[in-house]
Amino acid sequence: MERSAAPKKTRVFFALVPDAALQRSLGIVAREVAARLGGRAIVDANLHLTLAFIGNVEDARIEVLRDVLSTLPRHAFVLALDHLGTFRHSDLAWIGPSAVPPALTALQSTLATALSDADISLETRPFHAHITLVRRCSKRITSARVTPIEWRVERLALLASIAGGDGVSYPEVEGVALS
Repeated sequence: MERSAAPKKTRVFFALVPDAALQRSLGIVAREVAARLGGRAIVDANLHLTLAFIGNVEDARIEVLRDVLSTLPRHAFVLALDHLGTFRHSDLAWIGPSAVPPALTALQSTLATALSDADISLETRPFHAHITLVRRCSKRITSARVTPIEWRVERLALLASIAGGDGVSYPEVEGVALS
């Protein structure tokens, strides 16, 4: 008797994606932080702000995630990245806002509700707006204010997480412009 093949799955998440110029600027910050704290700076093209991590999803369910994306509000907003830190129980360094704008809180909350309504489970950790800059830091910082980097957030995307010989890449499955 033949066994049926397991359904193909893709590791996915929803994220805000900076344009290439901002990714380059954040990449410079990431390399500076890696030089100070040790660790490996995130590749410029991989810099993003995760709104909701989904994990492995059967490819047949990707359409449901596309539908969720299409229902979300599409309002651009400005995010001031002015806070640098490391997580207490992690070896990650990050940059994020010291004050989360209401537009970001509303977008993340609306996304979480839409995913729940679509029977998609999410992580239980509270949302912490940040962009991971460095992995495997050998030193820690508790918190530091930095010169703000203004980000006009204009892109929301469903991204795949694909591991390969050259590391991880995050190709866009579907994206929408925020206006």
